[in-house]
Amino acid sequence: MNNLIGAVSMGLLALTSTSALGEERTPVDSILTATWQQFAGEYWPSSLCGKDELTLWRCEAGSRAYAFCSSREVTRTSGYMQYRASRHGKVEFTYPQQKKPPLGSFTYNSFGNGNASIEFTNGGYGYTLVDQLRGASSILVTPPSAQGKQIEIACGGNQTLQLNYTMRLMYDTGIWTNY
Repeated sequence: MNNLIGAVSMGLLALTSTSALGEERTPVDSILTATWQQFAGEYWPSSLCGKDELTLWRCEAGSRAYAFCSSREVTRTSGYMQYRASRHGKVEFTYPQQKKPPLGSFTYNSFGNGNASIEFTNGGYGYTLVDQLRGASSILVTPPSAQGKQIEIACGGNQTLQLNYTMRLMYDTGIWTNY
């Protein structure tokens, strides 16, 4: 937990740096140099992610479980990230279906207030995995326009999307955006 507090407090001060010309925003060094070994104890496993995978985010709500799983090493061209959902222990939904690098499938958002999210769309539905720094996490499901209201699935706290190692993976894969 101390790594989490350090990662969050360092991240809140400055998540990105900008070149003198203001062209590219890159994460601060504490994110760029973060290693799995430094943060391994902060990630809780999920039954939806394999033993050889990282559970970057998880949620249990009633008879359903949700997880955002990743290969231990992932870049723009190798490894993978997948969102998985199950009911009564049986996986019902996997996005994307094939294990592939996440660029083009997901967007990671890091906000100045410490919150973070993962977004993707599938079949016209928008999905947002929300990880609040202070407060409960949730999943927002937005149906295609004119097909109903947004659904929010309440989850407990996760706090893994804000870890420096998670942020490094998101930057290395090219899905990082910073607000």
